[in-house]
Amino acid sequence: MQSEYELSDELSTIDWWALANIMAAANLFDRKAFDIARAFHGSYASVFVHKGDEIIAAARATSDGVYYATVFDVVVAGEHQGRGVGRMLVEGLLAKLPFERIFLTSVFGKEDFYAKFGFLRQTNAMGLYEGSALTSAVQRGILQANA
Repeated sequence: MQSEYELSDELSTIDWWALANIMAAANLFDRKAFDIARAFHGSYASVFVHKGDEIIAAARATSDGVYYATVFDVVVAGEHQGRGVGRMLVEGLLAKLPFERIFLTSVFGKEDFYAKFGFLRQTNAMGLYEGSALTSAVQRGILQANA
């Protein structure tokens, strides 16, 4: 696997349209390539996995640079899942986050994967969404109404 896949943090070579397609296929919402590029460029750390010249995975994190980091947008193209790419990606990103508290936003069903890295479920998180993002999050079970 090591010779087949390459980890990188280089933003200048990313095909943002290809990454947008990977994210859409993974059901990480329909995002515009330009906005994805802005999000990754504005992040504290980001990593990508390539197979040859093709981008096949990405992840990013925001941080205050002192105490906290939050991991977002971890995505691996479907045909490359189950081959160690996700592990390479998350390990590469976590190596760039020397903080005592790292939060993670995950899709349902991937909790066991992240548990392998030491992530635990958090019981005190809340979200403030607006408009169609709120509607979608409630419908998908990401947000629940306060009791």
